[in-house]
Amino acid sequence: MEYKSQELNPYSFKVQEQGDQFRLEQDIQAYKDFASESRAITDAYGASKQYRSFAIIPDIVAIDILTKYGIDIHASDFMDNPAQVKRLKQIIRTEYPALLTSAITK
Repeated sequence: MEYKSQELNPYSFKVQEQGDQFRLEQDIQAYKDFASESRAITDAYGASKQYRSFAIIPDIVAIDILTKYGIDIHASDFMDNPAQVKRLKQIIRTEYPALLTSAITK
């Protein structure tokens, strides 16, 4: 059986089920393109000192991070845990640099 996680969302991920096994797939090229455009804008105009975007994180990447590292970026208390936020930033920089929306190093 195969279906989309959100039927009306063109960027949602595909779920493939076979018995008790499943596989998730998502085309994240649109996310990478957005991140690249954001980096170009930040480079051209500079970053705001009050608000700075760090990365755009597709659902499939959030699931991968939860599975590999136990970090639930959608948890209501995620931003209240500075250690997890710092770890997430490190993971994005090293494993998913194409999703960075600016060249922020902190």
